[in-house]
Parts: sequence; C-alpha cells; structure tokens
Amino acid sequence: MDGPARGPRPAPAGGDAHPASARAASRPPDAVPADPRHGSATLTPHLLRHLVLVAAGRGCDLGPALERVGLCGSDLELVGRRISYRQASSVIRAAIRELDDPGLGLAVARRQRATSWGLVGFALLASPTLRDALALGLRHHGAGGSMLDYRLRPVPGGTAVLAAPRFSDSLRAFLLEEAFGSIVALARDALGPCFAPRAVSVRHSRPAYGARYEQWFACPVAFGAREDRLDFPDAWLDHPLPGADAYALAQTVRLLDAARARDRRDQDLVEEVEVAVARSLPRVPTLARQALARGMSERTLRRRLAAHGTTYQALVDSVRLVRAEELITTGDLPFPQVAARLGFGDTRALRRAVARWFGTSPSALRRSPAAPVTSGGPAGTPPCTPSR
Repeated sequence: MDGPARGPRPAPAGGDAHPASARAASRPPDAVPADPRHGSATLTPHLLRHLVLVAAGRGCDLGPALERVGLCGSDLELVGRRISYRQASSVIRAAIRELDDPGLGLAVARRQRATSWGLVGFALLASPTLRDALALGLRHHGAGGSMLDYRLRPVPGGTAVLAAPRFSDSLRAFLLEEAFGSIVALARDALGPCFAPRAVSVRHSRPAYGARYEQWFACPVAFGAREDRLDFPDAWLDHPLPGADAYALAQTVRLLDAARARDRRDQDLVEEVEVAVARSLPRVPTLARQALARGMSERTLRRRLAAHGTTYQALVDSVRLVRAEELITTGDLPFPQVAARLGFGDTRALRRAVARWFGTSPSALRRSPAAPVTSGGPAGTPPCTPSR
C-alpha cells in the first residue's frame, strides 16, 4: 500500500531538519497513506516489457533497475504477473536517466503492435470498427498494464480519449506519450500506416523533442492545452476493421470480463489486508489473524494473495516501506522512534531495511534534496522467487 506521489522536496536547511516537520508532528502516528493503489501489485508488466526491449536495443541493461524494486527480467514474461505503480515508475525513471532521453515514451509506443497487448490486442483486432475497438480497449485498459485512467467524450465530428494520471506524478508526460502513441500504433496495425488521429492535446509545454510528436502522430499537436486528449474523426472511427470476427471477439471478451472480475476481487482483498497492516503498526497481525478476520483459512488467504502475485510478508514490507519514507522524509523524528513506529526492534533493523528499499541510509534519505518522489514499495514477491 502506498501513499500519494510527492514532488521533489527542497533541500533541508541545517542538519536533518525539514520544512515539513510541523506537518509531520501534527499528523497522527497511526495515519494511513491515502491511496493503496500506488504500492499494490495491480499492473501487468506490459509497458516495462517494451521499455526493457527499447533500452536493450540501445545497449542499456535495465536489470539493475528491476532488481532495485524486487523484479528480474523473467518476471516481465510471466503470464499473470502483476507489479506495482511504484515498481514501474521507478524503472521508468531509471531508464529515462540512463538513456538520457526525455522523449522515451514515444520510442516505447512506436515499437508496439496489437498482439503486444495480449488478449486485449486480439479483441481489438476482432472488433467491427475502430470505434468499437476503442471502447473495448478503454474498458479493459487495466489488462494492458495502463498507468493512466481514461474516459471517452463525444466531440463535434468525432470522439476524444481523455487521459488522467492516477497520481500527481512527474512521469505524466512520459505516460501520456506512451499511452497516446501506442493507441495510434495499434490503430495503424489494424488499419494501415495511413491512419492518423485528428488532433493531440497535452497540458505540458512543448518539449525540446516536440517535433517527434508531429512526426509520429501526423496531425496537429497542441501543447499547454487545458486537458490531455487524443481526438479521432468519425470517418476513421466507423471504418470497418479487416480482422473483424464476431465469434473471436465474443470468446476473447468473455475471457477478459472474467479476468477483470477476478482481479478486482483479489485487489479488494489485497487492499483490505494492507490497510489492516497499516492501522496495526507497530504491531503486525499474523496471517492467521488476517485470515480469521475475513472468514477464511490461512491456506485460502495465502493462495488468494499468491494468485495476485504477492505474499503476506511482501505486503507487510510494502506498508512499512511507505511509512518509513513518510516518517523519514517529512519530519525530523529521531530514528529510534521511527524504528519503533515501524515495528523494528532497533535502529540497526531500520538501517538494513532502508538500505534494501532505497539503497541508502536513513540519514542520507532524510538529507537528500531529491528523495524518492513516489511513495511505497513493491507489493510483489522478492526478486526472482516464486510466490509462496
């Protein structure tokens, strides 16, 4: 479970003190971070798979970046594997930094094909028209590993896809470029290279690589707009797709609907467990107590968590990671008290955990002017090990 993303903090003045000390002091010690989605393993690793391939094509190995968030390359190929928003965003930031390419989102989008999206991609190709495919894709965007939320809006002469970030996040431009760019890539995969949207609008200012937008989208692009949207004209939306197949579509949608219902049920359970752990710190409820509270056996709870790609210990670590970052970076609480609130026996245990989670010490994490801008940690299993 993770809290909302935070922007870069100003460097603290004078030792470990921080401007947010007063806010931290007024926050109740049992406060629970607001949004559990950030650290919950809910995303398919679709985007990271393509990011790793793009990086490898440029001679960059993202293996170390994956390992830092509890993943390895083979995890991205596992059917049913789920990762957290924090894991994905951490690897994306590392890739942008190591490749020195702020326009990396468009590069990742351009290499995608409909089949890259698995069942969702096949359903899109089997849809009657682009309009149907668009509606279906947005309904099941979670199965494609999307890190944004979407809605459709009718506009004169067409329909617009509006995108919104789930968190206040500095990766918004990357995510928009990858999302809008991949939608166009899939449309061209189905309709041919001549397809182009009617217009693209984004809220951020024109970047230095802005020409890449016009080159890829082949339509007017508005920067500094009031909303992030991708406009499609009716002429293209009502264009029949050459691979339309009613039987294949019905069969695939049935599988997608069942998977979505199952994932939602499992995610609700994961979030319930995370909240219970967060409210109980510094004490951590046993797995048996968590199972009893939900009217199930330990074995059933363990199996349900494993089906969602996580374990109880991984969820406990995720909650502690979020609280550790919150206590360390938004106040000047002495480290022995931080350790106590997290349920650690002493500061040595805290130092070991912070080194494992953030690759640094508690003191360095507190002093850093560029401390992590996203909260929370992996809610998945440890690196390269099967769920238990």
